[in-house]
Amino acid sequence: MKPVIAIPQMGNDLFRKYMKSKYTKSLETAGADVKWIELDNIEKAVAQALSCDGLLLPGGADIHPQLYGQEPNKKCGKPNAVRDAAEPAILRAFLKTKKPVLAICRGIQLLNVYKGGTLLQDIKDKQQYKHMDFFSRAESIHGVSIDKDSILYSILKTENINVNSMHHQAIDKVGAELTVAAKSADGYIEAIELCNYPFCIGVQWHPEHMSKKSAEQRKIFTAFVSACQTNSFGDSNA
Repeated sequence: MKPVIAIPQMGNDLFRKYMKSKYTKSLETAGADVKWIELDNIEKAVAQALSCDGLLLPGGADIHPQLYGQEPNKKCGKPNAVRDAAEPAILRAFLKTKKPVLAICRGIQLLNVYKGGTLLQDIKDKQQYKHMDFFSRAESIHGVSIDKDSILYSILKTENINVNSMHHQAIDKVGAELTVAAKSADGYIEAIELCNYPFCIGVQWHPEHMSKKSAEQRKIFTAFVSACQTNSFGDSNA
């Protein structure tokens, strides 16, 4: 039986349907089914997510800075209040189960904020080189260095990878129990992992857009799905 991956609902307008298709295709290629979790009822959303074998936190709107103790500056994007309310509740419940978690773009930022970390609300004026090409999402934009002691390194088997980090925000203060797994050449955090947890990885880039062409990016989804398929992590009191 295929593992089922829970993904919080991103929306159903044309652009978000396109974005959702990339996550779905990448996970299906890796051998999983996808369950999109509606977020209007948080208690129901948590229950539906917990019925699945893994959780993927996808990209999307900026997180409201009040969630990490700041006021929005003029370059912070409009937040999604529904996701800001529901996704931390889903993540909290899911982490108690020790089931695998993969967090992408907004997802890595949410994981960091949930663990008490903070974000840089805009990095465009401080970047030393381009991190984003919105219209060439499947192409490599910049390099990332991976810590050899990380789970991510054990998956990719390389210290350097080229990615497409389509973001204008980044992790600043790293949250509790999180460790940095990768950085860009200009010093921005590109991946984190939750310590003493079987599989909880966040990446700032978008492997779902590159996975069709890139064997390296497919490895991320394959490893995640494999963890969802084979794990037996214990009960909710773990």
